[in-house]
Amino acid sequence: MATHAGSGESLVRRAMPIYLGLLFALLTAVGILLLFWLRHVLLILFVSMLFAATLSGPSEWLHDRLRVPRGLAAALIYLVSFGVLIGVGWLVVPPLLGQVAEFADRAPEYADRFEGVKEAYAELRNDYPALPPFEEQMSRLGNVILERAGERATALPGNLFSILLDLVSVFVISLLLVTSRARIRRFILSLVSVDHRGRVAMVLDRSWERMGVYLRAKLIVMAIVGSLTYASLLAIGVPFAVPLALVVAFGELIPRIGPWLARVPLLSIAALEGPRALILTFVASIVIQNAKGYVISPVVEGDQLDIHPLLVFLGVLVGASLAGPAGAFVAVPAVAVLDIVIREVVVPWRHEQLSRDEEEAGRVGRDARARAGPPAAAR
Repeated sequence: MATHAGSGESLVRRAMPIYLGLLFALLTAVGILLLFWLRHVLLILFVSMLFAATLSGPSEWLHDRLRVPRGLAAALIYLVSFGVLIGVGWLVVPPLLGQVAEFADRAPEYADRFEGVKEAYAELRNDYPALPPFEEQMSRLGNVILERAGERATALPGNLFSILLDLVSVFVISLLLVTSRARIRRFILSLVSVDHRGRVAMVLDRSWERMGVYLRAKLIVMAIVGSLTYASLLAIGVPFAVPLALVVAFGELIPRIGPWLARVPLLSIAALEGPRALILTFVASIVIQNAKGYVISPVVEGDQLDIHPLLVFLGVLVGASLAGPAGAFVAVPAVAVLDIVIREVVVPWRHEQLSRDEEEAGRVGRDARARAGPPAAAR
């Protein structure tokens, strides 16, 4: 009986690692699903952290220099930012509406050019009979556009309410993060051993600084690129300069891909104005993009986001697949934080682990040689 009980206990002990491994795998899968389901909440939280990190610099300056409480300082900065946005809107919206009305007035002219495209397509179809009729292609495109427009119009009230709720959430959470950042930092450090508190504090501070620098620099780059695009379109004579410049400026929110996607409507409108306008607009966009890459971004952003382009591209793809354009926008600062964690935590820990393994292997080798005694030639 004792032998049977001992064998049963031994069987349970041997099965315990398998049970724990399966339990850990199940909990990991549940955790990943939970993160996927809560990705919108996590996105709002990360965007709030971005805004809080951006506000923390000016609010700290107001707190240190003028003794303004951090919460009030952050609220004042928000009010000033809203005032700037209202002022920019006051300057931009009237010409924007005027150019939209101009586009409606010029619709017959674009229709005539559309007929020219139709005739060119008919000539091309004579050479390639396998091509479908032009009217069939346009009918399909029109049906798709109308279907999408109807879906958007139906979902518009709900989407507006959701956007308003998200904006209020970002505003409140970012204010709370600015005012409570010191307490949150102390709490996180209290959970870390004394030996590692210095490194963890450095990682927290550098991550916070990177996020703040990213958003501030991105807004400045957007303003410069949009202004240069607007001036170029005015000089070339391309119509609708205000909305096209705004599209190009907001395209800077999505790194790598966004700027070129934003230039699709720009080049499309320029093509309707003729080959000269198209070529000049394309050249101007290339010049502005290179100026941004070699002059504007290095001067504005400096080396604060020294990340490999491959990591940026992969991060944008993952962020866009998980949360759309908003995910692509937050992908770069998220990759920047992850880069700091890997460089400052994971890599040193791995090097230390490898160093211990090498020391252990060397000690075992020395002990083995000591037990074996001196070589036969020495004896």
